[in-house]
Amino acid sequence: MQIRITLDNDGRRLDRFLRVTFPAVPLGQIMKSIRTGFVRLDGKRAKQDTRLTEGQIVSVPWGESEQRRSQLAFDDTIKAHSNQDNLCLNVLYQDEHVLVVEKPSGLLTQPSTKGEDSLITRVLKFLDWQRRDFVPSTVQRLDRNTSGAVIVPLNGKSLRVFAELIKEEKITKIYRALVSGEIPDEGKIDVPLQKDPATNTVKVTENGKGQRAVTLFKKIKDGKRHGEYLVEANLVTGRPHQARVHLSHIGCPIVGDTKYGTVRGPRLMLHAYKLIFPDDERLKALSSTLCGLEIICHHKLFE
Repeated sequence: MQIRITLDNDGRRLDRFLRVTFPAVPLGQIMKSIRTGFVRLDGKRAKQDTRLTEGQIVSVPWGESEQRRSQLAFDDTIKAHSNQDNLCLNVLYQDEHVLVVEKPSGLLTQPSTKGEDSLITRVLKFLDWQRRDFVPSTVQRLDRNTSGAVIVPLNGKSLRVFAELIKEEKITKIYRALVSGEIPDEGKIDVPLQKDPATNTVKVTENGKGQRAVTLFKKIKDGKRHGEYLVEANLVTGRPHQARVHLSHIGCPIVGDTKYGTVRGPRLMLHAYKLIFPDDERLKALSSTLCGLEIICHHKLFE
């Protein structure tokens, strides 16, 4: 079976392209087929990390039966949790290149198991997405109990642009949080973080270990209860649990954060409040509207 590479998959790794295109084929089988030369790129053997180019032809040893099973697997993802309530998305911005939506608290960004409800599952249904050569995904991931604005590129080119801008720390991500404890009017937290996958927890590290993590914060107003304050945090870097661990590290844990604090609340009081896109030539090539655009995701608990 032969597949022509489209612009959406230009620059994507061969192994990742095959995993998305043939979700019903086991990963081990895909990797073995690449290693043994049964997967060909323009008639030649290729490595798993080979970057694809628009117009190239990928030949695979799988036929129509695997394609049908992959289509059924894709259809199952689209149809998961198809009740009408899940179709109601708060769309903050939409054009042909990108969708920015609000993720509610309590919802996963991506499904962790097949058929599980998630933000991206609802996005696919909202868009009535039918294509399999490119499937939208988010370029940043919020914790289940964090709410707020999430970026969903709608084609391969915009996915690469937004991923590059996120990696280069050029998209400003402003969070709002209700914290407990006396916090300065403003400040900078610059301490590395390290994640323990076994416990899904993150800790502050020393002696050069861990990943660089920088958070800028400022106090907005007093909370309703004594000793609580609404703050804005600019996550210069986007590490897992960064705002939660950094604010706890300076003695001001987020209200409702039972993992890194002790102050109970109606929920984890953390919200991705604002996205600011840079005046960048790569964005201008997608849409001039995106350059310098600020998207605010209002929430009554954080006003």
